[in-house]
Amino acid sequence: MNFNYFIGQLQAKGNLDQNNIEELRARIKELSLVKGTNLLFPGELCKYLYFIKEGFFRIYTSDGFQDKTIDFAGPNRFATAIDGFFTQKISNEGIICEENSIVFRISYHDWLALEDLSPQFLNISKQLLLDYLLSINYEKNVYRISNATEKYKYLGKQYPGIANIVSQKHIASYLGITGPTLSNLLKDMLRKRK
Repeated sequence: MNFNYFIGQLQAKGNLDQNNIEELRARIKELSLVKGTNLLFPGELCKYLYFIKEGFFRIYTSDGFQDKTIDFAGPNRFATAIDGFFTQKISNEGIICEENSIVFRISYHDWLALEDLSPQFLNISKQLLLDYLLSINYEKNVYRISNATEKYKYLGKQYPGIANIVSQKHIASYLGITGPTLSNLLKDMLRKRK
């Protein structure tokens, strides 16, 4: 198990003593997933938070006919349906594995239990949430003021190699543009590199 890797990532946010580490070890499950595995379907209760050691995930909504990509998650990031996880209500989001992956999974109730058991873990939890809020605030501003090319470049910096992992259709959906528009954008970017 790569448990020590996960602990190292958490301890970058704050200290955990040996008792806290053992409590966490008892509640974490390591999963090896293959491409195409759904961690969550829209309309299900999101019971888990996932930390990604290896691999890549797409978070999406679906109206039954068409998926709309709303986020991505790669190595050293958490993935969950935020609204469904924290409210413990049915989520309209789904999470799908876009390449073979290794994740650590913890349930909502185990996460809360760790917060109740340990001020150290509560501080780490707060730091993770703060980091996430700062990240989405920055990203919101990037996507609000940038054109499609700038958004694509930003996405590529956040997730190097994403174009080799996720279909253009899903990237276009995330950027809020059509597939043909993304194709033209990529052609223009290639032309300008020459």
